[in-house]
Amino acid sequence: MVKSFEELLRAAASLGPKRIAVAAANDAQTITACVDAAKRHVADSILVGDREWISLILEKIGAEPGLFEIRHEPDPVRASEVAVRAVHCDEAQILMKGNVSTSKFVQAALSAAGGLRTGRLLSDVEVYEDTRGPGCRLVLVSDGGINIAPNIKQKLEIIRNAVEVAHRLGMKNPKVALLSGSEKVHPDFQSTIDAIAIVKMCQYGEIQGCVVDGPFGLDNAIDKGSARTKGIESPVGGAAEVLIVPNLETGNIFCKGLQYYADKTLAHVAVGAKAPILIDSRTAPAEAKLTSIALAVLMCQEPVG
Repeated sequence: MVKSFEELLRAAASLGPKRIAVAAANDAQTITACVDAAKRHVADSILVGDREWISLILEKIGAEPGLFEIRHEPDPVRASEVAVRAVHCDEAQILMKGNVSTSKFVQAALSAAGGLRTGRLLSDVEVYEDTRGPGCRLVLVSDGGINIAPNIKQKLEIIRNAVEVAHRLGMKNPKVALLSGSEKVHPDFQSTIDAIAIVKMCQYGEIQGCVVDGPFGLDNAIDKGSARTKGIESPVGGAAEVLIVPNLETGNIFCKGLQYYADKTLAHVAVGAKAPILIDSRTAPAEAKLTSIALAVLMCQEPVG
């Protein structure tokens, strides 16, 4: 099982290199991540964007001339369409966002003309290193990037996608916690009502290969002492490996809190399309983007078992 980002990068290198199509690639942090991925034999890249700017950035960071194929398209939206087409035509296995808004990028990725839709829900899965214990482990969070206010049906799809990522990381039967503002069912907290319904559906076999329980507060989902204090008896309580947030706002704020207050690196990948899609923020550092690339490489592989 992959337990740290360094292990993730090594695992990706053993499977790579894959090829990335980067939309609106005229961004220094994105290009730096692509250069690092190439040096580690994790991934090669097709850079779609303003050729002059991309060339200047490559020169500034000391990358070898001709390291990547550059496709000139200065308009960010059209660059997204070109990158999507490259993945659709099997010229690349991973789609990555550069200097373009997430909404415009995802719109291009999911357009009928793009050819990447599968009928599944697209959801974003974020991963961070939990170092609170004696060692290190990876914890997944979803969905803080795409689905604004998912209903029960959509939450089931979000869980399926997150569990798929967990399986690729070697978690054979991941513990999935449905988060809310309370671990008790409350009529004013729709997320607690949704959690009870989802848990019951999973007990009847709606989702395989995981253990789903909730509702949980964040404290009793990840901390065994908190779970014991509140009398929670659950295999998931205090040991969650996958955190399902009630809505995008919660996930977005939680993950940015990890990044800016806890100084955590966050990797994430959008799952549900024909290829892994990377929607790292334009403010994300190259280290985070590199880790996301490694995660996407793992998602290119056929599932085990």
